[in-house]
Amino acid sequence: MKLSRGIVAALLGTTMLAGAASAQQPPAAPAPTTQQKAEAARDFMKLSADGAIAFRALHMARIAIFEADPVAAKKLVADTRAALAKAKVDSTAFKKAEAEFKAPKGMNVTPAAASGPAVAWLPIDGQLTLGEDFVATPAKAAAVAEANKHLGKGQRKEAIEKLKLADVNVMFTMALAPLDRTMADVDMAAKLMGEGKYYEANAAMKKAEDGVRYDSVAVIAVPQKAGAPKTQ
Repeated sequence: MKLSRGIVAALLGTTMLAGAASAQQPPAAPAPTTQQKAEAARDFMKLSADGAIAFRALHMARIAIFEADPVAAKKLVADTRAALAKAKVDSTAFKKAEAEFKAPKGMNVTPAAASGPAVAWLPIDGQLTLGEDFVATPAKAAAVAEANKHLGKGQRKEAIEKLKLADVNVMFTMALAPLDRTMADVDMAAKLMGEGKYYEANAAMKKAEDGVRYDSVAVIAVPQKAGAPKTQ
């Protein structure tokens, strides 16, 4: 999942077209749950730099095995383990049950179990997107354009404030790796490579990559009332 500093233009175009087809407003939002309140207190856009480094090294290790370069593969797996060890203590991981994830609309994801314990997830990448209920108006389109300018300059707070003033719902979609399972898979890959079992090691690394999940959370949640007039 590629990190985007701006709101993706293609998404904006698609959402505007979809929003223009309906002028209805969504019903009033339900009161936030305890879980949602806890999430609101966390900085969703704080990603793990070491986690991202770990997954890049992990993927390169798989390529090294494919290219029959075991020396490079072993070094890259060692780099992956070191980066994950740093990521474990960088204060970006958080606990949440996978069944509570809200995947982006239109994304094909592995179905989560109906129930399960909360586990530690490492945010390795993320992207700002417009809310699914976005309805294009001149004011909102202008706010999105201004927000993208701020994001291009790294001015995240200013961008969010601009969208908030224009009543634009914004979501943040994260790529999340299950921390403990990922570390276990990478440790197993290192062990297998030490035994000369490179095919099995590659399978263990693929398992770690396939374990990444996606969750979308509201950065700006604009409450809507049934029958309320559209924002112009």
